[in-house]
Amino acid sequence: MRIRLALVALPALVAGCTSMTTPWSEVTGERFHLTIVDREAVSIVSVGGTSGWAGGRPTMVEPGTHRIVVETLSHGRSRGVRTHAFTLTLAPCKRYYVNAQFAGPIGASFEPVVDEVESIAGCGTRKD
Repeated sequence: MRIRLALVALPALVAGCTSMTTPWSEVTGERFHLTIVDREAVSIVSVGGTSGWAGGRPTMVEPGTHRIVVETLSHGRSRGVRTHAFTLTLAPCKRYYVNAQFAGPIGASFEPVVDEVESIAGCGTRKD
């Protein structure tokens, strides 16, 4: 029964995503440039008032200025979770790759950086 319900709900979910007409922004903690030294992926804790991010995947948010909270796990010899908050203005139809830039291979302190910004294909282009 659950499988049938999931199969029925899936097309409706996909149709809802493809019909979005309002431009949005996306934020992810995934790495984009893998060769930059002492740069690590982060977990997005919250963007503005929205929390509960799933698995580091890009998540849609309203464009505008947001307070973003990120956390990173161990780096080099340091252990434990480190959290950092910062403010970022998100442009419509852009995906932001936010990462942690550590000062060196051993230290625990980091600064959040935008590793890459890319355009989101098909964002807000539907006309009725």
